[in-house]
Amino acid sequence: MARFSTLTHQLQELYRKVFPIPCLLCGLAAEQYGLCQPCMAELPVLGHACKRCALPLQNAQICGHCLNAPPNQDYSFSLYRYEGTIRRCITAFKYHKQLQFSRLFGQQMAHVLSARAELPDCLVPIPLHPRRLRHRGFNQSAEVAKYLASALNIAYRPELLKRVRLTQSQSELPFKQRKKNMRNAFACRTKQLPKHVAIIDDVMTSGYTAGEAAKIFKRQGVEVIEVWTIARAISHY
Repeated sequence: MARFSTLTHQLQELYRKVFPIPCLLCGLAAEQYGLCQPCMAELPVLGHACKRCALPLQNAQICGHCLNAPPNQDYSFSLYRYEGTIRRCITAFKYHKQLQFSRLFGQQMAHVLSARAELPDCLVPIPLHPRRLRHRGFNQSAEVAKYLASALNIAYRPELLKRVRLTQSQSELPFKQRKKNMRNAFACRTKQLPKHVAIIDDVMTSGYTAGEAAKIFKRQGVEVIEVWTIARAISHY
């Protein structure tokens, strides 16, 4: 098995050298995952942010909004700002089936999160409604969650959360309508839940999608809920 894995890796490396993948952002040859190293280095890293909602902060641990109106999740983590180049990458991943980005995003997120002293018991991706899943062919949040689960040695539990209502895409709605749109969108599949769960999504904008999922888990007795996303949108604040 080890020899087969080594051979597979060698063949993949040979294929990359003979048929280099063009970088999505600049068009030059990318070593892996669809981005060249210079373009990866220029991705907009989020940096210091509120521990509850992942909005950028200068010094404090929790922003004023979360102090006054705490979100349903206890902790949020985003790697990038949802702007410019990272927006292009996530669009290609989500809507144009550029699945190599699940590994890129998963690897970069795992590199940061692996330094934490305590990790969740399991990872749960935000589910798509069955109709939308059939149309798209895959769940981008699930693809990232699977890579993270393997890299961090955490259980992958997509069966814990179900999308029970076909909602309108959040990106198509005015900001003020997004909370109502997500109301009662999810349900737990079981009452036997771990104590510490991380919800995985691609982008946090208003926070209402992940917040609704976190509320469902809280009602079922989950003690600590985290939200991990590739990027955090900040234009609304």
